[in-house]
Amino acid sequence: MKAIVLAILLAIGGWWYFIGGRTLTPEQVTAFYRDYEAATLNREPDKLCAMLADDFSSEAAVRVAGQPRPRVDILNKEETCESLRHTYAAWEEIGQKMGGMLQLDSNYTLRNIQIAKNRKQATVEVQSSLDIGGSIMSMRSRTQDTLVRRNGKVLLLRSEGTGQVNMGGA
Repeated sequence: MKAIVLAILLAIGGWWYFIGGRTLTPEQVTAFYRDYEAATLNREPDKLCAMLADDFSSEAAVRVAGQPRPRVDILNKEETCESLRHTYAAWEEIGQKMGGMLQLDSNYTLRNIQIAKNRKQATVEVQSSLDIGGSIMSMRSRTQDTLVRRNGKVLLLRSEGTGQVNMGGA
């Protein structure tokens, strides 16, 4: 009897590890972006970091204040997390100097969601904007993201795209 129970538990565990905890649905993808936006607006850089796969990488061509050539940033998870923490700390400091908390306004559109045939990966085209402090700074981006699901958790594995950062609401 113990052998049967153990075999059933191993079968369930194996199914979860290889299939159930690793497959993606479009609903899980949209929930990921909803949670990502909530963590952004709630100023939770560590929560945002937890949404990145350990082997995360990103590549972005970013134009700042209309510069003629974009700056290309290639970051791994550690670098991205450090950048997020630094950015949120800077926004906090600016808000305090202005006598309050900077308002964050976010908007995103999922342009296309493609789930791989094996349902273990999704490619998502995303258009997003983030306005900081009303008209102090605006950030716009278009990315192609790769999402995976590991041990039941949807994670951002790779992000490639372009971005524009403007000061003064331009």
